Amino acid sequence: MSIVSCSIEGCERPKQARGWCRMHYLRWHQRGATDDPVVHKVCKECGSGIDATNLHGPRPKYCSMECAKKATAITRNPEKYEALKAKKRAATAAKEPLTVACVTCEKSFVARSATRKFCSSKCSNKHLDIHNPIRCAESDCDRGARGKGLCAMHWRRKARAEGRELPDPWSERRKANYHKRRAQKLGTQVEDLRPIDIYERDIWLCGLCVTPVDPDSAWPDPMSPSLDHILPLSKGGTHTYENVQLAHLTCNVSKGNRVAA
Repeated sequence: MSIVSCSIEGCERPKQARGWCRMHYLRWHQRGATDDPVVHKVCKECGSGIDATNLHGPRPKYCSMECAKKATAITRNPEKYEALKAKKRAATAAKEPLTVACVTCEKSFVARSATRKFCSSKCSNKHLDIHNPIRCAESDCDRGARGKGLCAMHWRRKARAEGRELPDPWSERRKANYHKRRAQKLGTQVEDLRPIDIYERDIWLCGLCVTPVDPDSAWPDPMSPSLDHILPLSKGGTHTYENVQLAHLTCNVSKGNRVAA
């Protein structure tokens, strides 16, 4: 079966409609003539004009597949690609760094663009919370409302109580924040520390019964590792490296808020 070509002289594309190929048919359909193509763009590779036949869609960047392959060949030429990357890095390094003052904390930081106003997402969220006209519906909370008239903390707390959201896993981050928050409420000295660092410092030996602690055990296993304050926080102890030690969970619970002998 032979393929019928376009009826336009010199065009060997297959016929699609009205005896013309797709390109000539679209020219006639959109401009009323099959000849005199309108050049809207220039090929990025060879510089020749591109016949933008599809006026209502994305404009092509290259005049043919050959030019497109030549332009994308840079990714297949590592040496040329690395040279262009080095040139781009040099141009970026030549630019003077843009120093901007954070709107929230007023600290200076290097910004990528002049539209950057905050040094971190924490400052951005704090700024939005301060300027939020709707406050949390809880009587003892002055945070900005995020959903259902509640701040993010009370909304998640309510969602967990109603079973709509599962609590976060008892990770090392939650453990560290829990102990730090306890110390802050009591107004004692606080240091940023991670329980895992204390466990490794004590070589996984319980500071109360002086027996090994299994690193693979986890709460609520009675023999799982826990963080013990040598001088309890309730008796004026601090949340510092010198006042904490590794202890079995059962040993820690049995000790309570007493000072071990």
